[in-house]
Amino acid sequence: MNVRTLTASAALLTTPALVGAGPAIPGLRSSGTLVVQTSISGSPLTVGGNVALYHKGTLYRLDVLSLGIPGTSGDLSALAASFIGQGGVSAVYDSSSGALTAWSNANRTYYFAPPAKPSPGPPAGPPAAPSSPNDPLAALGSVAGALHDVQSATIQLVGHGPVNGHPATNLDLQMRRQLPGKPLENYHAQLALADDLGEFPLQIVLQSTPATPAAIGGTAKLDLTSIQADNPDDAMFRTPDGYTRVNSLGALLGHGLPGT
Repeated sequence: MNVRTLTASAALLTTPALVGAGPAIPGLRSSGTLVVQTSISGSPLTVGGNVALYHKGTLYRLDVLSLGIPGTSGDLSALAASFIGQGGVSAVYDSSSGALTAWSNANRTYYFAPPAKPSPGPPAGPPAAPSSPNDPLAALGSVAGALHDVQSATIQLVGHGPVNGHPATNLDLQMRRQLPGKPLENYHAQLALADDLGEFPLQIVLQSTPATPAAIGGTAKLDLTSIQADNPDDAMFRTPDGYTRVNSLGALLGHGLPGT
């Protein structure tokens, strides 16, 4: 399952342009659980753990603090815990640029995935006249540009109700996307967005169909049971000093990961 896509989907759906502006909040901090159901070499696997999620401006930070395999022996859960190491792992996504940074506190390593390069456009012509801030045609053009590689997408309002102690708006998203030269990707997401916390996600369920046999698909559920307005320090969204850069998420953890 693509970490950047999972985080980007959540960030995209919590923008006021899609769900309506909520109260102005400088930032948020929260804690909860993450459960991932997938398959490795054809064998089903469920992994769960405790997480913390922070948000400030365009930045999102997810900390995986612990990891285990529910319903199995303590030895297997201990093996899963050793996978992320003592101190856990962190990932920061910048929704304004699409850049992803992740680091391991146990291995003191970090990985950086820069924003994807835009597709080459037609030869430059004469500069276009500046559009009005309220120009509806310019707004539609920006939406079309953002959806250039999307084959189909639907966003459906499926109801309102309390989730984890907050009034929430529930959305259902289905999307098919194909990047140039890449296999077709299929995503289905269900979100509960807090009406009293700037439409921040209280619960996200994302189902991903693998584009290739070597890729990891499955279902991931993020459930935030404790969430509050806050103003996290800027340093929380930067890689700690003294960490060594690596070239893949597998190398970040010191393990070989399928699909990496």
